[in-house]
Amino acid sequence: MARARYAAVIAVLLAMTACNSNEPQAPASKRTDEVTHELAGTRWALVQLDDKPITLSEGGREPYIALNSTDHSVAGHAGCNRLSTTYKQTGAQLSFGDLITTRMYCPDLPIETALVAAMQATAGWRITGSQLELLNAQQTPVARFEARNL
Repeated sequence: MARARYAAVIAVLLAMTACNSNEPQAPASKRTDEVTHELAGTRWALVQLDDKPITLSEGGREPYIALNSTDHSVAGHAGCNRLSTTYKQTGAQLSFGDLITTRMYCPDLPIETALVAAMQATAGWRITGSQLELLNAQQTPVARFEARNL
Protein backbone atom coordinates (compact mmCIF):
# COMPACT_ATOMS: atom_id res chain seq x y z
CA MET A 1 0.00 0.00 0.00
CA ALA A 2 2.84 2.40 0.91
CA ARG A 3 4.55 1.60 -2.37
CA ALA A 4 1.37 2.47 -4.34
CA ARG A 5 1.03 5.78 -2.49
CA TYR A 6 4.68 6.59 -3.18
CA ALA A 7 4.22 5.78 -6.88
CA ALA A 8 1.10 8.02 -7.01
CA VAL A 9 3.01 10.96 -5.46
CA ILE A 10 5.85 10.50 -7.96
CA ALA A 11 3.37 10.37 -10.86
CA VAL A 12 1.69 13.62 -9.71
CA LEU A 13 5.05 15.39 -9.36
CA LEU A 14 6.13 14.23 -12.82
CA ALA A 15 2.85 15.43 -14.31
CA MET A 16 3.25 18.84 -12.65
CA THR A 17 6.81 19.13 -13.92
CA ALA A 18 5.72 18.26 -17.46
CA CYS A 19 3.20 21.13 -17.38
CA ASN A 20 5.87 23.75 -16.71
CA SER A 21 7.16 25.59 -19.74
CA ASN A 22 10.87 25.47 -20.44
CA GLU A 23 10.70 28.62 -22.57
CA PRO A 24 12.61 31.51 -21.06
CA GLN A 25 10.46 34.24 -19.50
CA ALA A 26 11.34 37.91 -19.54
CA PRO A 27 12.08 39.27 -16.07
CA ALA A 28 9.14 41.10 -14.49
CA SER A 29 11.04 44.40 -14.80
CA LYS A 30 11.17 43.94 -18.61
CA ARG A 31 7.48 43.10 -19.10
CA THR A 32 5.57 46.24 -20.08
CA ASP A 33 2.13 44.72 -20.51
CA GLU A 34 1.88 43.24 -17.02
CA VAL A 35 -1.22 44.40 -15.15
CA THR A 36 -0.36 45.28 -11.58
CA HIS A 37 -3.55 47.15 -10.62
CA GLU A 38 -7.24 46.48 -11.11
CA LEU A 39 -9.47 48.83 -13.10
CA ALA A 40 -12.06 48.86 -10.30
CA GLY A 41 -11.00 49.28 -6.70
CA THR A 42 -8.07 51.56 -7.48
CA ARG A 43 -7.97 55.32 -7.06
CA TRP A 44 -6.77 56.62 -10.43
CA ALA A 45 -5.15 60.09 -10.24
CA LEU A 46 -5.16 62.07 -13.49
CA VAL A 47 -1.63 62.83 -14.75
CA GLN A 48 -2.14 63.56 -18.46
CA LEU A 49 -4.87 64.63 -20.91
CA ASP A 50 -4.23 63.75 -24.55
CA ASP A 51 -0.45 64.24 -24.65
CA LYS A 52 -0.27 67.11 -22.13
CA PRO A 53 0.77 66.59 -18.50
CA ILE A 54 -1.60 67.98 -15.87
CA THR A 55 -0.42 71.09 -14.06
CA LEU A 56 -2.66 72.18 -11.21
CA SER A 57 -2.90 75.69 -9.84
CA GLU A 58 -1.38 76.36 -6.42
CA GLY A 59 -3.57 74.63 -3.86
CA GLY A 60 -5.43 72.75 -6.62
CA ARG A 61 -6.96 69.39 -5.83
CA GLU A 62 -5.74 66.28 -7.66
CA PRO A 63 -8.36 65.03 -10.17
CA TYR A 64 -9.10 61.32 -9.79
CA ILE A 65 -11.65 58.61 -10.52
CA ALA A 66 -12.46 55.40 -8.65
CA LEU A 67 -14.57 52.65 -10.23
CA ASN A 68 -16.71 50.37 -8.07
CA SER A 69 -17.29 46.91 -9.58
CA THR A 70 -20.20 46.11 -7.24
CA ASP A 71 -22.62 48.67 -8.66
CA HIS A 72 -20.61 49.87 -11.70
CA SER A 73 -20.45 53.39 -10.30
CA VAL A 74 -17.67 55.94 -10.66
CA ALA A 75 -16.88 58.57 -8.06
CA GLY A 76 -14.14 61.12 -8.13
CA HIS A 77 -13.01 64.69 -8.32
CA ALA A 78 -12.60 66.45 -11.65
CA GLY A 79 -10.31 69.27 -10.51
CA CYS A 80 -12.91 71.70 -9.18
CA ASN A 81 -15.98 69.58 -8.59
CA ARG A 82 -16.94 66.13 -7.44
CA LEU A 83 -18.07 63.83 -10.21
CA SER A 84 -20.12 60.68 -10.42
CA THR A 85 -21.37 58.43 -13.16
CA THR A 86 -21.71 54.79 -14.08
CA TYR A 87 -19.53 52.66 -16.31
CA LYS A 88 -19.86 49.64 -18.55
CA GLN A 89 -16.83 47.44 -19.14
CA THR A 90 -16.57 44.37 -21.36
CA GLY A 91 -13.03 43.16 -21.87
CA ALA A 92 -11.00 46.05 -23.28
CA GLN A 93 -14.12 48.11 -24.00
CA LEU A 94 -15.13 50.81 -21.54
CA SER A 95 -17.76 53.53 -21.58
CA PHE A 96 -19.09 55.97 -19.04
CA GLY A 97 -22.68 57.07 -18.50
CA ASP A 98 -23.84 60.66 -18.19
CA LEU A 99 -21.48 62.53 -15.87
CA ILE A 100 -22.86 64.44 -12.92
CA THR A 101 -20.69 67.17 -11.38
CA THR A 102 -21.20 69.86 -8.81
CA ARG A 103 -21.04 73.43 -10.17
CA MET A 104 -18.22 75.30 -8.44
CA TYR A 105 -15.68 77.45 -10.22
CA CYS A 106 -11.92 77.26 -9.67
CA PRO A 107 -8.76 78.05 -11.66
CA ASP A 108 -8.48 74.39 -12.76
CA LEU A 109 -11.86 74.37 -14.55
CA PRO A 110 -10.18 73.83 -17.99
CA ILE A 111 -8.67 70.57 -16.68
CA GLU A 112 -12.09 69.50 -15.44
CA THR A 113 -13.74 70.33 -18.76
CA ALA A 114 -11.09 68.34 -20.65
CA LEU A 115 -11.39 65.37 -18.26
CA VAL A 116 -15.17 65.24 -18.70
CA ALA A 117 -14.72 65.37 -22.50
CA ALA A 118 -12.11 62.58 -22.35
CA MET A 119 -14.42 60.39 -20.28
CA GLN A 120 -17.28 60.99 -22.72
CA ALA A 121 -14.99 60.00 -25.63
CA THR A 122 -13.76 56.83 -23.91
CA ALA A 123 -14.32 53.57 -25.80
CA GLY A 124 -11.56 51.43 -24.28
CA TRP A 125 -8.88 51.13 -21.64
CA ARG A 126 -5.54 49.55 -20.83
CA ILE A 127 -3.38 49.28 -17.77
CA THR A 128 0.38 49.20 -18.07
CA GLY A 129 2.15 48.83 -14.75
CA SER A 130 0.62 51.46 -12.49
CA GLN A 131 -0.93 53.55 -15.27
CA LEU A 132 -4.44 53.48 -16.69
CA GLU A 133 -5.09 54.90 -20.14
CA LEU A 134 -8.56 55.78 -21.37
CA LEU A 135 -8.72 55.23 -25.13
CA ASN A 136 -11.02 56.72 -27.75
CA ALA A 137 -12.62 54.71 -30.57
CA GLN A 138 -9.35 54.89 -32.56
CA GLN A 139 -7.48 53.40 -29.55
CA THR A 140 -5.65 56.70 -28.98
CA PRO A 141 -5.10 57.66 -25.33
CA VAL A 142 -7.29 60.59 -24.26
CA ALA A 143 -6.37 60.49 -20.56
CA ARG A 144 -3.69 58.84 -18.44
CA PHE A 145 -3.97 58.11 -14.73
CA GLU A 146 -1.55 56.87 -12.07
CA ALA A 147 -2.69 54.31 -9.48
CA ARG A 148 -3.15 55.47 -5.92
CA ASN A 149 -4.32 53.37 -2.98
CA LEU A 150 -7.95 53.80 -1.96
